[in-house]
Amino acid sequence: MDVLVRAEVDASAEVVPVRAEAVWVRAGVPSPVGCRPRWAATMELSAEYLREKLQRDLEAEHVEVEDTTPNRCASSFRVLVVSAKFEGKPLLQRHRLVNTCLAEELLHIHAFEQKTLTPEQWAREQQK
Repeated sequence: MDVLVRAEVDASAEVVPVRAEAVWVRAGVPSPVGCRPRWAATMELSAEYLREKLQRDLEAEHVEVEDTTPNRCASSFRVLVVSAKFEGKPLLQRHRLVNTCLAEELLHIHAFEQKTLTPEQWAREQQK
């Protein structure tokens, strides 16, 4: 895998801020910034694939998955998972359950945001 990183440095500042921009390059052709090219991952990720896997593996009663990548190229996701498996578990343990479920997929995801609720918490949230 070839990755080209561009950095801009402002030398006039006392503390030098750096802005780096990653660009995937293959065969000399860069892909859009912020978009994981299809050849970069060994699996094809989609919101529907992640939703089905979370629902099956965590026995979730409700799962929402949103591709939050600006051009919807499946490198950033936001998920909501409602499962009885979260009962009595603190937030960190719930997130670890989700991360374990998606361990292989998370290797290919740039950004991942998750919200984990028990069925009781979900019911209360629906009443708001």
